[in-house]
This record gives sequence, C-alpha cells and structure tokens, in this order.
Amino acid sequence: MGLIYAEQVEEMDLEEMQKTHENEIQILNDIDKLATQCQIQKTPTDALEAKLKEYVEHVHAHFANEERLMKEYNFPKYDMHKTAHDIFLSDLEHSSREWRKYGDFKKILNFIRKTPEWIVLHVNSVDAPTSAFLAQKMNKD
Repeated sequence: MGLIYAEQVEEMDLEEMQKTHENEIQILNDIDKLATQCQIQKTPTDALEAKLKEYVEHVHAHFANEERLMKEYNFPKYDMHKTAHDIFLSDLEHSSREWRKYGDFKKILNFIRKTPEWIVLHVNSVDAPTSAFLAQKMNKD
C-alpha cells in the first residue's frame, strides 16, 4: 500500500507534467517503504539515503522545468506558483538535513507522510490550471 496514488491527483494536459508527477509519487512511496523497513527491521539506511537523494534531485528538476515553462509562456501566476515550490523545497531540504544529522526516522517520516496532502492540493489547484494554460499556449505556437 502506498502513501499516495496517481489517481488522487488531476490528470495534466501536458504529458511531461503528468509523467513527472507519476514518477515523483512512486519515489515518495518508495521512500516511505524503505524508511519503514529500516526503522522496524533495523536494516542499513544506504538504500533509503539514495532514494531520498533521488527524490530531492527529482523535485528540484521538476520545479525547475515547470518554472522554465511558466516563464517561457508568460504564465500570469508565476510568482505564486514559484513561491509554493520554494516553500516546499525549503521544508524538504530541512527535513533531509535533520534526518542526516540525527538519523531519527521520525524526522524524515513526518515530512514524507505529510507530503501527499501537499501534493494533492498543489497538483489539483495549482499545477492543473498551469498545465492547461501551458498546453493551450503550446498548441498555438
């Protein structure tokens, strides 16, 4: 069972945004599974650390690509959308640092387990309209 499923979020008009969200959801579910296994079974955390690093890199690339597209096509709510990204990244990086510093599973699990709520809200209320706008602009070009 996963934390979040692709069916919980709106389907994007832009296929690249859709695939990015699906990949991100999979990585997030993998992190939760690995963290739970490491915590319960007291297994090494190397795989968890690698997956967490992959997630941080994926989120950075995801947000950078969306922001590039929004700028390129003059998305009118760019500043609001970017601010939401910046806040999420700040929280993600803080939680990751705390996890690495203290090795306390609660530090990373608390963040990971509250992330699905943010993803659903952000994708459905911010990314879906952005994707529709971008798709419309791209089709005109």
